[in-house]
Amino acid sequence: MENYQNAKVVLGLMRITEMSDEEVYQLIKGALDLGIHYFDTADFYGHGKSEEKIGHVLKAYPELRSQMFIQTKCGLVPSHNGDKYIDLSYEHIKEALYASLERMNLDYVDSFLLHRVDIFMDNKEIAKAISELYKEGKIHHFGISNMDVEIIKYLQEYLDVPIEVDQLQVSLGQPALLSQPFNVNFPQQRVNISDGLFFYLKRKHIALQCWSPYQIGFFEGSIFNEERLPKLNAKLEELAKKYHSTKCGIATSFLAMLTPDISIVTGATKLDYIKETLDGAKLIMSKEDWYDLYSATENMLP
Repeated sequence: MENYQNAKVVLGLMRITEMSDEEVYQLIKGALDLGIHYFDTADFYGHGKSEEKIGHVLKAYPELRSQMFIQTKCGLVPSHNGDKYIDLSYEHIKEALYASLERMNLDYVDSFLLHRVDIFMDNKEIAKAISELYKEGKIHHFGISNMDVEIIKYLQEYLDVPIEVDQLQVSLGQPALLSQPFNVNFPQQRVNISDGLFFYLKRKHIALQCWSPYQIGFFEGSIFNEERLPKLNAKLEELAKKYHSTKCGIATSFLAMLTPDISIVTGATKLDYIKETLDGAKLIMSKEDWYDLYSATENMLP
């Protein structure tokens, strides 16, 4: 398989759970035709339905597998009260991965992430599970999601495989990862995120995957045309005209410019929107325009 893991754009498949198998096929095939080969899902999405949909498509069109770099995640578990809990025990990690493979009609996944922090997780147990899955040929790459510097260091103490990815929420509507280094002298402005995470990932060459790249906060809505963000939307409109792009393209460029080891995870299910993200990932703004856009988020730039 080609080096698909270095893709600038990843297609997230969280929202395919209510789509028909034919619609999912058309989405995946259309994305491949556009040049997207990296696909992200998780066992928690639709309580396994996202993975099942992928499995249906691959069973009907097995020739697609060689073109797809497939990533899934484990750790979030539906609870009996309709909420969720987190389990990163040795037993659950292995059982979850085997179940994901069965749902997706796969022998292995290209990338396997731990979805959230489990307060009870044991780094020796995790290292043992991941090492065994590697040796069994069930996973080819390993990463994490929503984890900070100290957790990365904790996991690395016993892992015999590298952490290659950290999937984090980063957007113009949620720029916490970027705000921290700007406000080192202003503790009142510092965000609740591990000090130095962005530059730690850069230094260790751990790829940053940005999920919900156009969202405000935790699924509070899109940044585009949001009345709470008039300054940001005015700047997006201005730069879209300047660079012959769209507001989505400019918001994508803002993230794609951050580091070579970055991917934008779009959850779009319409090919037109996916193409806007692809085009934006290739766009390079001036550094002045990048900082103007950051300032338009109303986050402090000392």
